[in-house]
Amino acid sequence: MDQEHRPQEHRPAGDGNIPANWTRAIVDPAAFVEEQRRLAYVWTFLGMTSDVEKDGDWFRASIATRSVFVQRFGTELRGFENLCVHRFYPLRTAERGNGPMICGFHHWQYDREGRAVGIPHCRELFNAQPHELGARLTPVELATCGRMIFGRFAHPAVTESLEDFLDMGFPILAAGSQVRGRPQRLTIPIEANWRLGAHISLDDYHTVAVHPRTFGREGYPQRDKISYYRFGLHSAYVYTAKADALERIAEACRNGTYSPSRYTILQFAPNMLMAFFRTDFDFWQCVVLLYDPVRHDRTLLRAWFYPAPFPTRHSWARTLTDPVRSLVVRHYVGAVLREDNLVCKGLQQAAHQVGRPPLLGGLEERIGWFEESYRRLMEAGERTDTDAR
Repeated sequence: MDQEHRPQEHRPAGDGNIPANWTRAIVDPAAFVEEQRRLAYVWTFLGMTSDVEKDGDWFRASIATRSVFVQRFGTELRGFENLCVHRFYPLRTAERGNGPMICGFHHWQYDREGRAVGIPHCRELFNAQPHELGARLTPVELATCGRMIFGRFAHPAVTESLEDFLDMGFPILAAGSQVRGRPQRLTIPIEANWRLGAHISLDDYHTVAVHPRTFGREGYPQRDKISYYRFGLHSAYVYTAKADALERIAEACRNGTYSPSRYTILQFAPNMLMAFFRTDFDFWQCVVLLYDPVRHDRTLLRAWFYPAPFPTRHSWARTLTDPVRSLVVRHYVGAVLREDNLVCKGLQQAAHQVGRPPLLGGLEERIGWFEESYRRLMEAGERTDTDAR
């Protein structure tokens, strides 16, 4: 087994090689803008294909704080930055919809290639025909993994495929995203930086204090009964001591034989995760979380959740029981996330006082891994951003 994919032995408390100024982009608006500019070239989860099933369907999303939208044209998906090239008004002002790309400010219209093809009084006002202006929307590079859509802003130096970027997680996301119909959704504002949200999702030490009525009722996790894995820039938690559990899950997902039996979370850089958890009997749910940056001190936590699309012993009963179960899961997921978000808010309020790395114990080591991946993305983004300017 490849060394990188082995479960990592937990280490004693330490800083995880996190630099002393790790909160810079958390407290400094200018540093946050610089950070997000570099992350614009990283594959970022945008949404599900279930939101763009019909010709003309579109939904709005964001990449590194830049508003974008994804739209279906026949059998093809296209993505564009959500800015009219004329006077920079957003083409899409709702979360989702269906229809041609027409700007609501001056009625400029664009085709599937993003070219301005309909400009009112173009000859009189611009002394040219629309095609002569060469006006074109900024494209977004798209790729899919199962029913999940990812995007990034293109750059000649950025060539890594989505499958290579997701590494061992690709077949698991592909299998885990095969939801029927549209997932339930929640959007919860967090008065904190997106990285603080990512940190708490990687922290198995806080459950007793923060979630006393849910996760915390069972006490602290026993570190020798869970496994942490690193793959590429990403990490995973599996409630098992088996060294090859993640590889087995990936292989089963690849050949269509996976049936969940262990609580599993996969975190993907920069800002999303997918988790499988059991609700009752042999029924399993899937939740996808996206920490969508807004400002240095504000994040939109977007959640998609749905019955895990894997066969179980009681699959025949799901049609009858899933509607009730979905209501329970929505309440449970929302309650847990709001408890986490209160902690993130407190961390944000104190971040300006921080001048050293955190002390990370054996149930927090994935935070150190995340920060290492974050620095690698910042270094790669700095090179790409310099070339782009």
